[in-house]
Amino acid sequence: MGKENKVVLRSYPKAIFLYPLFFCTIIILLLQWTDTLWATWSNLFGVTHTLLGNYLSLTWLIALFFCLFVISIEVKLSKLLAVGFVVILIIMLVSYIVGIEIWKLVPTPGEQNLALPDLFYLSVLIILTIVLGAILIGAHFDYAKIERNQITCTKGVSGKSKETFPTRSLEVDIQRPDFLEMMLGTGRISLKIPSLNKFIELNTIFRAAKKHDRILDLLKAIQTDEEESRF
Repeated sequence: MGKENKVVLRSYPKAIFLYPLFFCTIIILLLQWTDTLWATWSNLFGVTHTLLGNYLSLTWLIALFFCLFVISIEVKLSKLLAVGFVVILIIMLVSYIVGIEIWKLVPTPGEQNLALPDLFYLSVLIILTIVLGAILIGAHFDYAKIERNQITCTKGVSGKSKETFPTRSLEVDIQRPDFLEMMLGTGRISLKIPSLNKFIELNTIFRAAKKHDRILDLLKAIQTDEEESRF
C-alpha cells in the first residue's frame, strides 16, 4: 500500500518542545568551544572572550525561558498581544512617575560575568538527548494510522494495546489554540467516529495542517471510490 493511502499521526508530550533548546545548546557549545581554542568568534566580532560568553549564555537563558513558557502555558495570539501591551504600558508609566530612565537600571552583559562553562552546555546536551530520545522512541510505538479501510491506534512497545476502527464516516478536525505551538509547527487533531461513538484526540502533532489535508484527501478518495462502485 502506497504512502498516499495512509496517514500516520504521532502524538507527542509537551516536553518535545525542548527541541529548540537542544539545537540552541549544540550551536552555543560549538561556538564557545571553538572560541576557547582559537578565539575564532571573539576576534571576528571584535569582542573579548568573556563578553562573547556572556551573550551566548544570555541567548541560552532566553531559549530556556521560551521552551519552558511553551511547555507550561497555552497562549492565544490576542492574549499575548494584550499582555505585551499592558507590560510595556506599565514600564512606561513607572519610568514616568519615578522620573528616571528605567533601562539604565538593567546591567549590560559586559558588566556581569554570566558566561557558562563548556561542561555545563555538554551536560545539558546529554540530558536533553536522553529526554528527547526517549520521547521520540515512545512516539514511534504510540500512534494512530489512518488507511482506506481502517484506523489503527497502537500503544506500547509490544503493540499489544491495539484498537481498529472503520475509516468510513470518519470526521476529522484540527485545532491550533496555542499561538506559540503554532509557531513551532504543531497542532491538535481530533478524530470522531459517530457510528461507534468514538472520539480520539491527538495532541502536539507536527505538521498538523499538512496531515489534516492528507486525511481529507484520503477521505475524499474513499468517497469517490464508493460512488464509482455504485455505477
